[in-house]
Amino acid sequence: MKELFKQFWTIPNMLTLFRVVCVPFVMWCTIDPSTYIAVGEYSLPIVGLIIMAVAAGSDLVDGFIARRFNQGSQLGEMIDPFADKLLHCATILSLVIICFVHWAFIVILLVKEATMVVGGIFMAGDSKNIKANYMGKVASATISVAIIMSFFHPFWADKVFYLDWIVLSIGLVLTYIAFFNYLKQAIVIIKGILAKRKAQKEGLTEDAAEKEDAGAEAEKVEVEIVEPDDSDKTR
Repeated sequence: MKELFKQFWTIPNMLTLFRVVCVPFVMWCTIDPSTYIAVGEYSLPIVGLIIMAVAAGSDLVDGFIARRFNQGSQLGEMIDPFADKLLHCATILSLVIICFVHWAFIVILLVKEATMVVGGIFMAGDSKNIKANYMGKVASATISVAIIMSFFHPFWADKVFYLDWIVLSIGLVLTYIAFFNYLKQAIVIIKGILAKRKAQKEGLTEDAAEKEDAGAEAEKVEVEIVEPDDSDKTR
């Protein structure tokens, strides 16, 4: 625990924390119409977009610092993806609330994210054996572009036939393709974990049975030694 606490106080981890802290402000400035800025004939949550963009940009900075100054840590590997997913999902949820994004998009995304979280918890340290794939990075970038576009949803809805939703749909398709690639690797790891646990359980059962047999043999020998001979009683 102390080691994890020491790992926390690095610039990359502080920037990750910054992204998490930005989440409620992104939601507030996206949902509250009093923070909107007029752009032509539209009133848009530009302030929420700016905060979200700054928060998302910090991910690039903390990654560069971690690599350049060797400040990567086990804690950072755990909390960095969490902060990214939280920012993405919270922003989309806010856009759903103001009807800039259809509710089906957030449901589809949350199902995938929840499945990955549960799988990650089950695999724990073994999840490091899953190799990142290029499709996942493309999907994340596509969703990020779609989120930015969705802040201008009234414009796209009027002028370019819901282009923001089209891009978001493409991003979700790509992220599920990446998810199934991860899932193939995860299934192999999970089978290995289950097989290992089964072997350990069977090993413990065999040890217990051997100890029980040994105890029974010892009791039998003791009885044979202590029990007097009938022939001695008649003498």
